[in-house]
Amino acid sequence: MLTQTYLNIHDRASYGNPASVLVAADDPIIRQALESYLGSWDCETVIVFDDKELLHRLELENHPSLLIIDGAMEGMDAGAVCRHIRLSSHMVRPYIILISHGGAGERIIFDPDSGPDDLLDSPFTKREFHARVSAGIRIIDLETELSSLVLDLRRATKRIQKLNGLLPICSHCKKIRDDRGYWNEVEKYISDHSDAEFSHAICPGCLHQYYPDVNDENL
Repeated sequence: MLTQTYLNIHDRASYGNPASVLVAADDPIIRQALESYLGSWDCETVIVFDDKELLHRLELENHPSLLIIDGAMEGMDAGAVCRHIRLSSHMVRPYIILISHGGAGERIIFDPDSGPDDLLDSPFTKREFHARVSAGIRIIDLETELSSLVLDLRRATKRIQKLNGLLPICSHCKKIRDDRGYWNEVEKYISDHSDAEFSHAICPGCLHQYYPDVNDENL
């Protein structure tokens, strides 16, 4: 069974774009508390009741960016689920908050590279929960911004073409031979292999050779 709830916004400006949240919990008290606490955000919240539905939701194209798991869900190994998500090559990597019912000692079980991003010991207050979720949303926003910057950098890198290596150039006409064996004017070759633009002028040597009657001081 899958229950989908759309939460109203109270302070959207404080958190930027709303995050999508996947909650895995089968205890009605925990579910009610999480829905109530998440009411401070304009989140699209999906609630699942078992690990199979959880993993299925993460494989969808419209996947959640924040995952909250109740570690006490019946029949689910939360540690194994986290490891499966982290090590899967075809599954999105969400920010995971695991609700722990075993106290501080349970933290030793989870490897930071294959476990949750954060552990929230139960029972917890609304303030504690909001602090963890707020931190998770900020990290998600930073990772999204970083991914966008990396993509922009890759696109910019593709547009930048560098001239390097040995360039065959004719000793008489000064044409350059390209990789396909064609001889090109210097201007065309450089234009095709860089973002350089040309403006034309006359150097002093050529000015005196071709225009001996022109005084270069008047140019």
